[in-house]
Amino acid sequence: MARGRPKKEQETLDEQLEQKLTPTIHDIEWTDYVLSFLTEDEKIMGNPTTDGLRRIFEKVMDCEIMEATTKVDQTPSRDNEMRATVTFSLTFKPNSATETRLGLYNTKLVTGAADVYWGNCDKVFRNHPVAVAETRAEGRALRRALRLRKVVAAEEIAEEIEDHIDGSSIDKITVNQVNFMDILAKRLDINVKNLISSMDITEENVYNIKYNDAVQIASNLAKLQQQGAIPDDLVGYDSNWR
Repeated sequence: MARGRPKKEQETLDEQLEQKLTPTIHDIEWTDYVLSFLTEDEKIMGNPTTDGLRRIFEKVMDCEIMEATTKVDQTPSRDNEMRATVTFSLTFKPNSATETRLGLYNTKLVTGAADVYWGNCDKVFRNHPVAVAETRAEGRALRRALRLRKVVAAEEIAEEIEDHIDGSSIDKITVNQVNFMDILAKRLDINVKNLISSMDITEENVYNIKYNDAVQIASNLAKLQQQGAIPDDLVGYDSNWR
């Protein structure tokens, strides 16, 4: 009857096999390997969150974070379109057995930078450009250190950006709505300002009109098109209504 390997020897062999199967940072499979450590709630539409990358960083890289610093390079002001620029620096020390034994303790430094303003930030976060820029900068630094390929952090993606510099937040008229109104009003020879006034909408700046009001304006234009008869007080397209 054949005898099995001693437990210690088998554990060593298993460990060597696991190390052989684990991709290195230079392998094409490395990115998928890193992302496999994330939980589902640490991804948004497949993109890793900065929180998730921060959690797995030391484990995946087999290192210890020595220092993480944030530098605000540009603060929001009217002169720079309320833009914030932030640089994030990450210093870490690899837990390499060879380096530790030789007493080298080499540290590595990576940085990431991000700038945020109304035109590249989701509307709901546009009033917090420094905080958004800090998170994006950290995500970029972590991605760079992890050497992820063709991956962006979830916080770097903006889906609903502000459509106009005069817009103050969410729930305002969109550029698509304005363009639709202009095209239809020009086709029907309708004065949009008069139409808006007839609806008791008092906003002087078109881009401050509420989204729901804009929907109603567009709806009224569509009804006038269907009716085919335009009231006299609404006739007369003026391209300067915007």
